Amino acid sequence: MKQTIEDMEKTYDVCLANGMFKEKNTVDVELIKSLKEVSEKGLEFIKKKSKDIKKDSPDWTFVFRDYYESLRGLIEAMLLLDQIEADSHQCKNAYICAKHPELELDWEFLETIRLKRNAINYRGQLLAYDEWNRLSIQFELHIGTLKRGLEQKLREARQ
Repeated sequence: MKQTIEDMEKTYDVCLANGMFKEKNTVDVELIKSLKEVSEKGLEFIKKKSKDIKKDSPDWTFVFRDYYESLRGLIEAMLLLDQIEADSHQCKNAYICAKHPELELDWEFLETIRLKRNAINYRGQLLAYDEWNRLSIQFELHIGTLKRGLEQKLREARQ
């Protein structure tokens, strides 16, 4: 079952209209740093473990999920820097793309992996190595971009 990806601006507007974005009163720098650290440590761990996974193994599903969670944690941290919380992964993706065009994140990619993660978690789908391999470079690019963006914003927050 192929799911369609909604338009980013429309998705952002629906999230906004439905009250899915919540403003926070403060920036919790320690929480943001902690989310970033957990993301980085999770990636270190899964990169080590994935070296032992055979190409024909369904375990690439779990490599994907760990990368997804690391990326999601970095997106969460960016939103918290903006003093925003969102009620869904889709709204978080829409917010980061709409409010941070300088990051040049790919809405289609973020939504593709969100839908794939949902298929894994809620419909029991497994991921083959070839599919993981097609997504891995985009994961690395997005994670690197978000880490640099977070570090820059944290430096600016200290000044």
